Amino acid sequence: MQKSLVGLALLVGLPLGAGTAEASQYLRIGAIWEDSRNATFLDRDCEPPGGQVALFGCIDGDDGRPIGARGDFGDSIGAQIGWGMHFGEMWRAELEFVHQPDFEFEGNANFLDTGDTQPVFASTRHTRLGVNLYLDLASALARDAGIFEPYIGAGISAARNRATTMFFTFPELENQPAMTTVPCDSRINAGWMVTAGTGIELSPRNVIDFGVSWHDHGRLQTSADFIDVIRGGQSVANVEVGATSASLKSLGFSLSWRHYIR
Repeated sequence: MQKSLVGLALLVGLPLGAGTAEASQYLRIGAIWEDSRNATFLDRDCEPPGGQVALFGCIDGDDGRPIGARGDFGDSIGAQIGWGMHFGEMWRAELEFVHQPDFEFEGNANFLDTGDTQPVFASTRHTRLGVNLYLDLASALARDAGIFEPYIGAGISAARNRATTMFFTFPELENQPAMTTVPCDSRINAGWMVTAGTGIELSPRNVIDFGVSWHDHGRLQTSADFIDVIRGGQSVANVEVGATSASLKSLGFSLSWRHYIR
């Protein structure tokens, strides 16, 4: 993943460093709203090493599906800031930083003999640093779009996904409160995105950008660590389990201000 990021940065950096007379640098500041897709936490290893046991066990639940936690990460509003440069008339490249603190996983597990309702939740946050490449469609198609600057783009990123604790609750068991707490991990993944949108020129130095994007932010992971099994409000067992993980994918809509420095 690190070699891929370095490779793309060098590929983009070579034409940027050429310093053509047409090059223009800009600062972009804005907000992005992302709505996550369905996600399922499953065991990363059915037979974890070192005396650990698989949290879900790699077996089917009462509903016939592999035991896991199924749900989604909800939606999140985040802040984004980018530094970019044009090279030629059609292309621009951008280094972008995004922070989204409010993803919340909510779902339902399907452990055996614990009822049909098994709510699962965890607070998560996502941060990424990426390199994006955009193609100006009007220039590419030799069309005059007036004040509009339609574009398509793609990018790769180093994405950090983090949660503190995942809570499994079992309201249909007799001894209440009944829950299991599972520690989570901080994980850096390779991510990618594709986007389409348009800029609207307000002045020679100021552009408003509207965009829609599809994101794959890699995976979020629970730790290979001790879980706490609570029944009747008391801890009844500490069991060392292996890691589980789920993918974090989302559809995003962004609004930002692009200001040209020179």
